[in-house]
Amino acid sequence: MEFGDFLRKNYHLGDKSVKDYISRWNGILNKGLYNGETELTPSLIASVDKEYPEDSHYRLTLKRYIEFQNKRKLWNTQ
Repeated sequence: MEFGDFLRKNYHLGDKSVKDYISRWNGILNKGLYNGETELTPSLIASVDKEYPEDSHYRLTLKRYIEFQNKRKLWNTQ
């Protein structure tokens, strides 16, 4: 399952919202803010908030991506 599929299934998002999430996620990756963390740490939140101070959607995107990664690990071990 890909991140977009996870968002559709678990949060009942439409295509536009999923594209927005994926665009924000790519921005986070391109700026080097995410390094494989498995939890939302204070330093990670601070980095995202510093880069995107006026947009809490980036924090939510990061939270949901980490949730997706952790669930994907569980699915792969079952």
